[in-house]
Amino acid sequence: MMQILKICATVEGININEESFLALGEIGVKTTLRYAVPLLRPRSLLAKVSGRTSIIKQDIEEICGLYREAKFSAKLLLEQSDKYFK
Repeated sequence: MMQILKICATVEGININEESFLALGEIGVKTTLRYAVPLLRPRSLLAKVSGRTSIIKQDIEEICGLYREAKFSAKLLLEQSDKYFK
């Protein structure tokens, strides 16, 4: 998992520290690699907006609060189905 994430970051030209890689790897293990990899770009943009050239762990935590994994979203929709149009 970590090797794939590092390759993707390198290909995208994204700088990310080791602590952030570990956090991202944990997220990938808990969810899927398909969820973790595409979020590298928004995390990189979040770092740039904050004036940094590298992703830090706080970026990962913040962006995961904004983008949810598909299984989590489906579960949330089912639990709150009474709040949506039918």
